[in-house]
Amino acid sequence: MSQRATVHQLEADFADAMQRLYSVGNALARLRVELDAEAARPAAPAAPPAPPAPRAPAPQAPVPPPVATPPTPVTPRPMAPVAPSLPWYRREGRVTAFLAIAGAVITMAGVAMLLVLAVQQGWFGPEARVAAGAVLAAVLVGLGVRSGAADLREGREGARVGSAPVALVATGVAAAYLDVVAMTSGYGWVPPGPGLVLAGVLALGGLHLARRWDSELLAVLTVAGAAALAPFVAQDFSWVVSAFLAVLCLVAWWAGGSTTRPVLTLVRVLPVTLSLLAGAVLAAPDSTDAQGHLAVGAVVLLGTLLTSAVSVRRDATDATSSAALGLTGAGLFAVAAPMSEPTRTLTLAGAAAVLLLAATALSRRPLGPVAAHLVATSGAAGTLAAVLAVVSGAPERFVTTGLLALALGHLAVAGVTRAHTTLWLAVGATTVALLAWLQHPFAVVSSWTATDHDLVAAFLDSVLAGALVAVGVWAVSTQRGVGLGLRQLTTAVAWVTGLAASATAVVALATLVGEQSGRPVLGFTVGHAVATVTWMLAAAWLLLRGLDRAVDSDLVLRSGLVLSGVSIAKLFVYDLAALSGIVRSVAFIATGLVLLATGTRYARAYEHRRRTA
Repeated sequence: MSQRATVHQLEADFADAMQRLYSVGNALARLRVELDAEAARPAAPAAPPAPPAPRAPAPQAPVPPPVATPPTPVTPRPMAPVAPSLPWYRREGRVTAFLAIAGAVITMAGVAMLLVLAVQQGWFGPEARVAAGAVLAAVLVGLGVRSGAADLREGREGARVGSAPVALVATGVAAAYLDVVAMTSGYGWVPPGPGLVLAGVLALGGLHLARRWDSELLAVLTVAGAAALAPFVAQDFSWVVSAFLAVLCLVAWWAGGSTTRPVLTLVRVLPVTLSLLAGAVLAAPDSTDAQGHLAVGAVVLLGTLLTSAVSVRRDATDATSSAALGLTGAGLFAVAAPMSEPTRTLTLAGAAAVLLLAATALSRRPLGPVAAHLVATSGAAGTLAAVLAVVSGAPERFVTTGLLALALGHLAVAGVTRAHTTLWLAVGATTVALLAWLQHPFAVVSSWTATDHDLVAAFLDSVLAGALVAVGVWAVSTQRGVGLGLRQLTTAVAWVTGLAASATAVVALATLVGEQSGRPVLGFTVGHAVATVTWMLAAAWLLLRGLDRAVDSDLVLRSGLVLSGVSIAKLFVYDLAALSGIVRSVAFIATGLVLLATGTRYARAYEHRRRTA
């Protein structure tokens, strides 16, 4: 029996089996309907009890017994036959694609080895090498275009170019690109500028076919092959190689067309990022090569920012575009790190300004709002660049000052824009700044650490920290959709930080005045006494204010009571041990008087409120 006859016999057996299954299903359905109808019939009525006295029953109209309507039989749907899963090598086009991709990779590697080994072994001259590479590239592209046109002429609806033409074209374009890399970076025949222009023209021509054929495979093979072998052909990681990879990165985005191409996005961004990282490690700081890498990194970051904004605006789920922005940002930061201070600081500050401006613009009209992941990536990269710029460029004693000012600006922008993403970025910058500021409160705990500390920076930073928490409370209050719990947590953190900042600023200023008069320890003790009285005055204000406010009055009263307890605890736990003489007595007397005055005023206000309620 032939295979065709066997197939027909199997089909007939399968149809017969399905027919039997249908018969069984219909019989089960009829049986279920009969059972349901029998269950729905009323049971026979029980005999009525005997009446207490013989009375003639009133005539009643006979009630017809209920008739159970059987449900409509349900005919089971015929089950569609499930096609057996085929191994990958039996599926249409898989073997062809495997052979085409493998052939393209091996051919590209062969071209690269020809260009490199010919130089190392002294084979035929450079002109012959370049000419052979160009001829091979032209032949491959010509064959691929011809085969692709034949696939499109088949007339089938939705016909696409097969894997073989795609592999031929990708191999030819990559070979031509490597030829230009060899002429520019390997042999030095062409200056970098014209060489990059020629490479861009070749990349546009080859990737134009990828866009025209709607083939992501063609773009991926071309970019991956040329990018992976370019450093091998050039035999270095110079800035020129990074520039060739940058050309591929930017042109390949255009090749993707209006469709989201996640694989292509990563393939075009990863090589140039790795090349920048290698250049940051291998290039001498402030050398021409390092400056070239820096310029390439800046161009790639700006180009990726623009292309990512367009891609995410078109498709909000395109998270790979945000990942591409993060990768190129890391590449730029890496090449900027080894540079000298002015260049490094200016580069990071410029990147921070561009990224933060983009994050703000993309979160609002007319450019936005776009997907939050791109805004968050741009804002996070910009915030990191700004922090690094402050650490790099500010004098050592004023690094914390710069971080506090940066966080203050972030919170101000968050309050004005009312954007949640901007607020969370500001929270990150504020956390970093306050962690750096914590050195000052710990330094003014004792007189000997306070006199050795930079009190000018401590005073300035503490004033900025107080302003920072005030602006932070305002920025949170302007946000829509922020829960009461988060607002109360923000208020509590602001009070704790504000108290510490006020005490630090007062103690630092008093100690500075004491140093000018030759008595720094006295200034230190006076500062702590003033800080305790100031805390008690703030607690009194909160307690009295809580009686007059209808909104969150309970929180204000609790805050006043807690602050009163903290002030009294500081007076007995710290001031009693650290202060001495007349200063300690004055601190106790002043705090006691404030408590008495507050109690009296609070009692009167409470009674007045009770009477008018």
